[in-house]
Amino acid sequence: MKRILTILGVSVWSLTGTTTAHANDKFWVLWERISHIGQNCPSGAGCLEKRTYASRPLDMPDNEIIYRMFGATSGHKSGATFPAEHPDAPRICNSNFAELSLGFQPEALPRSIKIEALRGIDTVFVDIRNLKSPPGFEENFGEKTHHEFVRILERGGIKVVTEEELSAVPGHPKLAVFFSFTDPDGTCDYEYSVFASLSQDVLLSRDLRIKIEAGVWAFSTGSNSADHFGDEGDAILRVADGLVRDHRKVNSR
Repeated sequence: MKRILTILGVSVWSLTGTTTAHANDKFWVLWERISHIGQNCPSGAGCLEKRTYASRPLDMPDNEIIYRMFGATSGHKSGATFPAEHPDAPRICNSNFAELSLGFQPEALPRSIKIEALRGIDTVFVDIRNLKSPPGFEENFGEKTHHEFVRILERGGIKVVTEEELSAVPGHPKLAVFFSFTDPDGTCDYEYSVFASLSQDVLLSRDLRIKIEAGVWAFSTGSNSADHFGDEGDAILRVADGLVRDHRKVNSR
């Protein structure tokens, strides 16, 4: 662990009229702590470096010694050359870190419509082969429905990969499909429903260091839906149709 003390200079300029300028110089003491965590530290490949900072204002009766440390004879003279930044100077602007890194402020962006999360997606993982067979269907209901589901997606320009292959796909888009039915032994009260959710890895706009898996698109239907037609298999395949439809809306422009 290393501790490094640095003196920072800040100049605040004010204009009077159009021809004169006055500078008010402030100086700070910066404490940089460099910690190493992991294996074969400090220079090994398995060693991580963490930098933390603390700062305090430096109030001295005579600042001339500080000016000389910066290589300046005086900081009060109008037009005096301001010293260049040291190449190893730390970057500690936490309040606008995201803006400095990205070139824009994430919090200032307008919120996108939901389906914009599908823009640029060309690959997903989905596996519905283990869906429980509803009454009257063969045991391979899930397997047959899965193959038709994948066919619809890939015909619509969305490639389906395995869970192992998903690790190499940016954002790790994953489609989960849930199918349920009630009263399988009855006839009058039998109902079924389908719910699907597409998740991706996302960063929080207020803190880009936080990455989580979050649902970005959803679809639901079932026997009680006003626009549903067909049987249980058709209801599940409507998820694929809906995803392709919304995907085309944002990727065709």
